[in-house]
Amino acid sequence: MKRYSLHLAFGLAIFLAPAALHLLAQDHDSLTPVEVDKLRDAQDPSERIKVFVSFQQDRLGRMAVASESNGDSQDNVDDLLNQYISIDNELKDWIQYQFDHDGDMRKGLRVLLDEGPKQLEMLRHMQSSPGAGTGDYSNSLRDAITDMNDTLEGATQALAAQQKKFPEMAESAKTETRELKKERKEQEKLNKKEREMRNRRRKTDKADDSGGN
Repeated sequence: MKRYSLHLAFGLAIFLAPAALHLLAQDHDSLTPVEVDKLRDAQDPSERIKVFVSFQQDRLGRMAVASESNGDSQDNVDDLLNQYISIDNELKDWIQYQFDHDGDMRKGLRVLLDEGPKQLEMLRHMQSSPGAGTGDYSNSLRDAITDMNDTLEGATQALAAQQKKFPEMAESAKTETRELKKERKEQEKLNKKEREMRNRRRKTDKADDSGGN
């Protein structure tokens, strides 16, 4: 269930659809209106990753409560697992998009790599301690574990690539700034020479006019 291409660093299969179009097409069915607002407010690449991780943690917490309850709890767990998977896929799309557009995600990726293994452990605990009706959501649970493993693998590689890329980009920006300053200084020198030449011409013209009179 791999959705990453991150082809600049990963060498995996090319993403099936343009990330930007996919992001615009998302309707966030798995999110509450409040969560959608939080997501829209988080335009910074890293901050949105953190928001996605918090949404996933919320679903896991609600799963833990539902799995210990009776009645319709098994259906609730399956629904929450599907929400978790959907959020994870949106997270992957966001990382893909920012990776392709040089968005600095390093802080957010570090949070994901810190919290993700804990979430994965919670999912594995649910899998290894099946209760009544676990079979009703066993497939969704397996998919959630597979997805999170994929997410952590992709995030690890994306972070490694960005740690190499951004210092280079910063150094390139410094070099470009130095070159621009150098060009401005040279242009200022040329402008100064031109002004001096114009002043000398004006003085010469004045002297010629005075001599003619």
